[in-house]
Amino acid sequence: MSSVCLPGRYLDEVGVERDCILRGDAPDVLEITGDHGPVPGERIICRIPGLGLLRGRTAERTNGAFRLDLEAGPDQRGRLAARLAWHAAQADGASDRREAVRVVPIRTEVVVIWGGAEALGRLRDVSINGASVDLTPRPEIGTSATIGRRRSQVVRHTEGGIGVRFILPLSPQDVTENIVL
Repeated sequence: MSSVCLPGRYLDEVGVERDCILRGDAPDVLEITGDHGPVPGERIICRIPGLGLLRGRTAERTNGAFRLDLEAGPDQRGRLAARLAWHAAQADGASDRREAVRVVPIRTEVVVIWGGAEALGRLRDVSINGASVDLTPRPEIGTSATIGRRRSQVVRHTEGGIGVRFILPLSPQDVTENIVL
């Protein structure tokens, strides 16, 4: 697997937003380059399309780049590792098996209602056709569920939740990082 190279932006401690490029192949090996290198130990927030928001502190600077010490729990690191692997596979020429482009929303909390039960879930990603939601307990496959305000049906179980297909697809222009279901 090769290292990914993704453009994005980061916000430094002072509140200045800057363009950057993220390179890496694992959550523990992320390097950021840009026109300005922050001071080691400075807290930053990176927004990388396709990966989402990454929070952390800057570490050792070399050759105009700095390492990002990610502030994330094991679940978030696992999701990030999967996304990095997907981007690396795409760079190596693999094709995505999914039907539609998926985005990682900025606001991930969502209420999921099914069969009289209600639980708070966390959106992993959204497409025009459906979504992946981290959720416990998990409704059975085939169950009708409401994700936020969208009616859907559970089509698969994932390691930490469910995959749903929306009853009515979203408009392609609505599927952005700013989507709220």
